[in-house]
Amino acid sequence: MHQTQQIADSYCAATVKAAWYGPSLAELLAQISPELATTSPVPGSHSISELLQHLLLWNERIRNTSDSNSLPRWQPEKEWAEPPIPWNELVSRWNQSRELLEEKIRNFPIEDLAKQVPGRTYPYETMLHGIVEHAIYHSGQIAMVLSMLRSRSL
Repeated sequence: MHQTQQIADSYCAATVKAAWYGPSLAELLAQISPELATTSPVPGSHSISELLQHLLLWNERIRNTSDSNSLPRWQPEKEWAEPPIPWNELVSRWNQSRELLEEKIRNFPIEDLAKQVPGRTYPYETMLHGIVEHAIYHSGQIAMVLSMLRSRSL
């Protein structure tokens, strides 16, 4: 199996099904109502909707990065200030973005994995592994927020 296939399989496991560590992102999202999605668990923290919108933003950035399109810098003051996307639309857009990114990873030329990402000091291989780790990291946050919100309603 090629390295890009392994990365794509890891991304699919984390975001759709068969994550070894617990529920995938899709399995978590299936449990979340629009009301829960937009509720902050504690003052000053991000809601599930905000976390998913952040994941969507970075999926699109990674998917659109190429030799002619640099990966934008992370600017938290701007990213977390994006206008909210309604929950059902956000989930739909996330699913579409997820599928397109997985396809890009699967079809990524193996010979280009060692090339430097435009605008960064690391190779595409690092970026592609990083988007898998990013999805896992924020999935864990989403699971924690969901747990906190559910414990409040008991």
